[in-house]
Amino acid sequence: MSTTTETNPTKKPNSEHPMLQITRLNHVKINARILDSTDEKLKKYLQFATVQMDTKITNDDVIDYALNLLFERDSAFRGWLKRMA
Repeated sequence: MSTTTETNPTKKPNSEHPMLQITRLNHVKINARILDSTDEKLKKYLQFATVQMDTKITNDDVIDYALNLLFERDSAFRGWLKRMA
């Protein structure tokens, strides 16, 4: 079963709502370590997003979204990816 929760990307972001968009499909498990300070912010963000989006937000949701945002915005990576295709 997959659940998709998305926001309308054409709307101007509201500073009261998280910019997180969630698409829950097939996942792979990774093992990663983050700094204590990053973990503290992540826990606070999870509380914030869970309340604002009225659905349970997990570490996985945030990490997946953040990585995809990085991949989209890193022009050097996008160029390299095109050359590798």
